[in-house]
Amino acid sequence: MINGVVLRKLEALDKVISELASLGKVSVEQLQRDWVMRRAVERDLQVMVEIVINICQRLISAANLPPASTGSEAIKRCVALGALSSEEPYRRMVQFRNFIVHCYEQVNVEILVSLVNRRLDDFRRFRMEILRHAQG
Repeated sequence: MINGVVLRKLEALDKVISELASLGKVSVEQLQRDWVMRRAVERDLQVMVEIVINICQRLISAANLPPASTGSEAIKRCVALGALSSEEPYRRMVQFRNFIVHCYEQVNVEILVSLVNRRLDDFRRFRMEILRHAQG
């Protein structure tokens, strides 16, 4: 069973995915030229990963397990719980989040472009896997 908090977080994830998808294909030049858009993309990507980690922590808690000490551990435990099929690509999400939080002064624009243009489906897959786990 999925609780209301997790549902709200999934709705928030949907909203942010839609925001980024509405940009269409972004380019390195576009993000280099438009610092406001670059910062919005950085923030949206960070928020989406935070949602992924938070949902994993909530599923761990619902299984009466102690919280994971890291985002990567939370992903690993959700795989063990059967909520996620594999650690990839979610482990890479957490690595990106750690990088953007701790090395924010040097985020490579090419990475942002790649994530927006090619990796939004990873977040959609996360949503689908969590809902499937909750239903079955």
